Amino acid sequence: MAMSPIMLTAWAVAEIPGLQIEGYRDTSTADLDRVTCRTSEGAVVSITSPLNAETAQTQDREHRVGQFLSAGVRERLGFDVPHTLGAGVLNKRRIVVTEEAQGQPLSQLRDVRPLLPSLALALSSLHSLPTTIVKRDAVPTKTALDGVREAAGAIDRAHQTAQVPSALLDRWDAAIEDKELWQFVPTITHGNLEFDSILTDGESVVSIINWADACVGDPAVDLATVVGPLAPDVSAGFVGDYIAHRSNNDGRVGHRARFLSELSIARWLVHCVDTGDEKAIADAVSMLNNLLVSVADNPATVLGAMPVKPVNLLVDVPAPPAGSPTDAFVDDAPTRVATAHSFVESPSVEAVIPVIEVVPAEADSVIVDATLVEAFFSEDAEEKSDNPDGPREDEIL
Repeated sequence: MAMSPIMLTAWAVAEIPGLQIEGYRDTSTADLDRVTCRTSEGAVVSITSPLNAETAQTQDREHRVGQFLSAGVRERLGFDVPHTLGAGVLNKRRIVVTEEAQGQPLSQLRDVRPLLPSLALALSSLHSLPTTIVKRDAVPTKTALDGVREAAGAIDRAHQTAQVPSALLDRWDAAIEDKELWQFVPTITHGNLEFDSILTDGESVVSIINWADACVGDPAVDLATVVGPLAPDVSAGFVGDYIAHRSNNDGRVGHRARFLSELSIARWLVHCVDTGDEKAIADAVSMLNNLLVSVADNPATVLGAMPVKPVNLLVDVPAPPAGSPTDAFVDDAPTRVATAHSFVESPSVEAVIPVIEVVPAEADSVIVDATLVEAFFSEDAEEKSDNPDGPREDEIL
């Protein structure tokens, strides 16, 4: 049974002390019953109920990140992240209340360059956090050796397509063999830092969202999605600012980020080949050819050398389908303005809602009690989410 906005808001108001909703809008998707609300304090809260196991697992992963990025940690970071206010069950459906981070995505800006110093500071703060704050098995851990193996596997798959220029394969193989390139200490990383996930108030980065792929791993993974779309001189300044804020000896992080950004095109090619999309394959091959031109005078044995021309991977090439890793920012790009979301006034809710025992966040904390978290976000709960009828209350509570 679908959970209507009225049902979701009524449950949240009844179960979360002090939560006062002034307006709401239905933001449900095919995988998620969801209502996004404006509170009396000006915060934005989402109330969600997943409709399938995959969505529930994504929700679980993001929740676990929100746990160790607690209120005190967020103050140290200098930017906000979504965090859980409470969770429970109604009619055998799990409901989660999340205070969302606010801001305009960088992807909607015509020119991201003024925001890059702030982004460099935000990422350096994230990567400087002690990994000891991460509860055991809360997120995956990837070593430098894991990074080498994953990159080598991606190169091998790309080679099998017979569509990658041999000069690029030589360049990437040289990066794999460069031992100094892979000498880094794993850090807490976002793991999938697209510009859609970075929010700004117009002057600085204020929030980062979409943490389902977070892990303890290579910080260059986060830098790669920023380095890839930008001209080399701009990305070099960004990496320089990032390194200046971090007190470590990972001097090759920028080179590794460039390597990973190049390799993302090869991964995209492999995906296109696997799906049999001929047009997308042609686009991916064109991107690789453009990349080859940009690094023609950059020897494979010196990955850190500056390319001879800006790496605009989409020059004279049709835009790839949604999901392509190479959304370029160019001076003549059309300005995209954030969509203004309208709220409707929330009706008074007097219906009697079955009360399911829930542990809401305490007044001075945004972290849900551990017993609740383990009850609703455990591996067992994820397995039981395959049950189309939903978990029984006695299974969860």
